Amino acid sequence: MLSIIISSYQPLYYHQLVKNISETIGDGFSYEIIQIWNPNLMSITKAYNDGAEKSQYNHLLFLHEDLIFHTQNWGNVLAQHLSDDKTGIIGVAGSSYVPHAPSSWTVSEKYNFFHLLQGNKNNNEYVSQLKTPQKRNPVFAVDGVFLAIKKENYTPFKFNQNLTGFHGYDLDFSLRVSEKFQNFVVDDILIQHFSKGNQDQNWLDATTKVRENLNIKFNQTIDSETETSVFDGFLYQYFKFYPVNLKNILFSLQFYPFKHLKFAQHLFLMKKYYQLIRYSKDINKKHR
Repeated sequence: MLSIIISSYQPLYYHQLVKNISETIGDGFSYEIIQIWNPNLMSITKAYNDGAEKSQYNHLLFLHEDLIFHTQNWGNVLAQHLSDDKTGIIGVAGSSYVPHAPSSWTVSEKYNFFHLLQGNKNNNEYVSQLKTPQKRNPVFAVDGVFLAIKKENYTPFKFNQNLTGFHGYDLDFSLRVSEKFQNFVVDDILIQHFSKGNQDQNWLDATTKVRENLNIKFNQTIDSETETSVFDGFLYQYFKFYPVNLKNILFSLQFYPFKHLKFAQHLFLMKKYYQLIRYSKDINKKHR
């Protein structure tokens, strides 16, 4: 028995999904769909928490509306995955490494797991994203396109309503859940998602806020190469939207993985800062 909660604002996608679920979830499988109409009326965290409050079943699935299921009888498949008491979130995309710097769940290729078809809004092209070497792949972070969890495991964590937009909610929620339970990306539920995501400034700000406020020690072996590449990527993203000045440099340094790098990697990142400062000075000269 499953409560499917959808923060909805696109009727065409929603009605297509409702029909698709009825055709694929499995004959005789008990479920409900809770639509929270949300054309930018509230954050997705509030929409999801409100939907969970209205739910009647013990299994919850927080789902984007711009997708369809390709797997038949997936309701029973999901129920089986959630039957293990030690399981936290079941998803179709996620990562088994959490870097020190702000990042999406797509940390690096060797830590990413996904089992979905990724497309565009027009649904006229898509690519297969299939990398799940096991049936259940242990992860920390889970992508928000598909988040399934037992209600009793959801309740102590809930979605963080201090995140007021539509980004970062999945990273924050799944990482907090992973402190007590084991999250998994599974290979026996296949969806097709009509979106490739958008890492704009709102995404960056939300992701940075999540990492800034998260105080969890993750049971993982430190990977200095991944730490270096993720921080380098964060610098690129951050200073794409914010000016290079002392205030912003000091802010970015709070995410610097000091303890996790080798000497050569420190040099590499210090050169990045030098290049940023030099570029900023050159820009200022041109505007004088």
